[in-house]
Amino acid sequence: MTDKFRQKVQRVVSEIEEELRNIERLLSELNEHQKEEPRNTFYLRAIGSIFHDFYCEVERIFERIAEELNGGIPAGENWHIQLLKDMTLQIEKVRPPVISKELAAELKGYLEFRHRFRNIYGFELEWNKMKGLKEGMPNVATRFKKEIQEFIEFMKKLAEA
Repeated sequence: MTDKFRQKVQRVVSEIEEELRNIERLLSELNEHQKEEPRNTFYLRAIGSIFHDFYCEVERIFERIAEELNGGIPAGENWHIQLLKDMTLQIEKVRPPVISKELAAELKGYLEFRHRFRNIYGFELEWNKMKGLKEGMPNVATRFKKEIQEFIEFMKKLAEA
């Protein structure tokens, strides 16, 4: 491996670790209100913003990996969905899967919510469609961090090779 490649891998690892710290901050915000039921649309907007930001953080990590190891981010109208699927693939002689298919299925709910959140008015948010995401986010985020940490270990070994 060249020094330039090692530096690139180390930079990507640092960027991923920064995004993981941001996810921790989002979980902290969510935990402050974990037991509360929605009181009004303002509350729903706040929770929706946390879900939105969570998936944005996840996708930023995927984008960095795709740019550096996959040959780029998918193109086309459904590139967000394809990027999520790509992260479950083992690319022979390049990288192992970044996340499991099971985790990708759970993350898809946050991707779909983010799309909805961006395309409706906040007063149209419905608690019954958000409750499961709120209850599941701590577990999904923990699993995501664990699987990404395993991928970071792969990246570090790659840089050392």
